[in-house]
Amino acid sequence: MTFKNFILFIFFISLSACSSAPIAYITNQGSNTVSIVDIKKKKVKQEISVGKGPVGIAIALKQSYAFISNANDSSVSVLDLQRNEIIKTIKVNGTPVGITKSTNEEYIYVSDWFNSEIFTIETKSLTVINRVAVGKSPSGMICDTKGKYLFISNRDENTVEIYSQSDLSLVKKIKVGNHPYGVFVKKDLLFVVNVLDDSISIINIQSFATETIKVGDHPYGVVSDMNNQFAFVTNTQDDNVSVIDLKASKEIRKIKVGGNPEGIDIDDKDNLLITANWRSDSISIIDLAKQEYLYEIKTGKQSRSFGQFIKID
Repeated sequence: MTFKNFILFIFFISLSACSSAPIAYITNQGSNTVSIVDIKKKKVKQEISVGKGPVGIAIALKQSYAFISNANDSSVSVLDLQRNEIIKTIKVNGTPVGITKSTNEEYIYVSDWFNSEIFTIETKSLTVINRVAVGKSPSGMICDTKGKYLFISNRDENTVEIYSQSDLSLVKKIKVGNHPYGVFVKKDLLFVVNVLDDSISIINIQSFATETIKVGDHPYGVVSDMNNQFAFVTNTQDDNVSVIDLKASKEIRKIKVGGNPEGIDIDDKDNLLITANWRSDSISIIDLAKQEYLYEIKTGKQSRSFGQFIKID
């Protein structure tokens, strides 16, 4: 082997060692666990016990933690992503469902379903530092990438609220469809799933103009690609994903997935779309570029993963 070839060999070995693989953290409400799934190897690496009725998940990469909302025992589990073990269970008063991280990852926001509040967990101390009253039955939550807004869907009053991340003051309340649940934001567009209207609302967060697009039966979660060309919506009663052409403002196809797809997340880097399937106890993997179903991986019982659950490892 020549010196030049040797250098190239070392380079490619180093590149391979540093390459990233998508890992999905799947909350399983029926088995009170989180499945850690290696997407490329198509297998569950580990199953970790958490609190009762885990629903939502938020991943804070700076701290290397995942935060899991446990709806049935009023707690949030903190999962150390390096050791793959629970390092703390944070007890809260209420029913934690939706969960998201602040843009700077210093805080985790958790929606309290029955008390119509959100509470803030400081990621450094892992303690609850405040509670704020919001709309009725807060569900999905997400922060923008600029560190400006926190968006909350309020299921039982058919609204989305926009809060300032700096002081959690209310900026605006917007009427949307019937029973809004999952939310997602990309660039200047906020996507809101309206469960009982079988639709999504798309809100321009600069002008607050809103449009509505019909999707499948009982939609749950939504994401869009990096350029906001397409949005993807899980339809729980149709066992499929609606593909929305955002320029044409209409659904253009449906992709069949597992039973009762709920949570959905997107991996733009690897061109993958992943759904968590409640009835089939699995996740479905979709080729993002071809918009085609690829394969399924079995997980725990009643998989939900409400939130952003993919980590590039």
